[in-house]
Amino acid sequence: MSRAPESAGSKDGAWIDAFMEMMAVERAAAANTLKAYAKDLEDARGFLAAKGDSLAGADAATIEAYFADLGARGLSAATAARRRAAVRQFYRFVLGEGWRTDDPSRRVAAPKAGRPLPKVLSREEMDRLIAAAAAEDGKQGLRMAALVELAYASGLRVSELVGLTYVAVARDPAYLMVKGKGGKERLAPLNDAARTAVKAYLEVRKAFLTKGAKDSPWLFPSSGATGRLT
Repeated sequence: MSRAPESAGSKDGAWIDAFMEMMAVERAAAANTLKAYAKDLEDARGFLAAKGDSLAGADAATIEAYFADLGARGLSAATAARRRAAVRQFYRFVLGEGWRTDDPSRRVAAPKAGRPLPKVLSREEMDRLIAAAAAEDGKQGLRMAALVELAYASGLRVSELVGLTYVAVARDPAYLMVKGKGGKERLAPLNDAARTAVKAYLEVRKAFLTKGAKDSPWLFPSSGATGRLT
C-alpha cells in the first residue's frame, strides 16, 4: 500500500499523480487516454475547489452535484460519460490505497447482508463499458452511449431496451414506463447521464432509419427486418 500524502492542500495533486502513474504502468493506458483522464480529473478538481472542497474531502452529495453539472454545462454525451468514468476509477484507486475509507462516487448502495448477489457486471466493468462507448466517434458512438447509459440507469433488460419507442423518451422523462415479463408494468428511473446521452443521440437518430423511411416508432431503429435493433 502506498503512503498517503499528509498535507491536505497537496493531496489532490499527489493522488492524481499516483493514479496516473498506476494507469500508465499497471494498465498500460495509451498516451491519449492518460491525457484525457488527467484533464477530466482536473475538471473535477476545479469544480470542487470553486465550492471550497477537494477530491480528497468531497462527499457523495458533492460528487453527485459535479456529475449533474456535467450535463448542465452542455458537454457532449461522450465527454460527460468519460469524466464520470474517470472520477469513479480515481476513487476506486484511492479507496484501494487506503487513503479514504469510502468511495463518494458510488451511485448504488451495497446489497443487504444475507441476500445473494446477482451475476452482473462489476462497477468497474460497467464504467469501462461506458467509457468505451463514449470514446466511439460520430453517430455510432452517440447511439452506443445512449444504449449503455439507459441500461445502466434503468436496469432494463436488453429486450426492453431495444424495444423502447421514440415517444417513450420524446419529452425527456425522469422515468420510463416499461412493460416486462407477464405484461407487468413498472417505472424505470433515468438519471441525468442517461437523459443527456439520449438527447445527444436523438439529434442523429434519423441517420439509422431504413433507406427511404421518414421516421420509425422505435427509439433505436435499424435497417433490419424488424426495423429496430435486436
